[in-house]
Amino acid sequence: TYTCAITSNEYQETNKETPVALNIFAVSLEDRSIPTATDQKISCLISGLSQNTPVTWIDPDDNEISESDSSNYVVDQGNYVFGSKSATLTIKTATMRDLNPVNIFKCKLRSALYPANSPDVVKQMDLTLLSLDVRPTNTEVESALIPLLPVLCVDTTA
Repeated sequence: TYTCAITSNEYQETNKETPVALNIFAVSLEDRSIPTATDQKISCLISGLSQNTPVTWIDPDDNEISESDSSNYVVDQGNYVFGSKSATLTIKTATMRDLNPVNIFKCKLRSALYPANSPDVVKQMDLTLLSLDVRPTNTEVESALIPLLPVLCVDTTA
């Protein structure tokens, strides 16, 4: 709890103090390096919330990702538990193939309790795509010996 004090040069009553609860929350979004062959998840961890707060994800082109865009992404708002939540964005494999080697994704939120007076809190992460450089070579591979199965021969001429 903090105390706000108002002092006036115009009015006789000064130093009017009022206790105020200051709600502060923390947002964490870590840089990652990921492979591109499968769907990938990134998480925005939020703590210190006074109530559940929706998270908006922003793509590398600075566009908000719609929760209905299920062909490219899966947005999971996560569960609000004791002032914390972890919102997750799954990037589909097809979308991974279209990304640049380094991309910036962002999670954005604002206080759900005071949305009109709260600025947007935006955290960004660098998402680096890992790729394997495969080069064909003229290499001989030794063939494996295949074990022989027992064969039963039957004389059908008798």
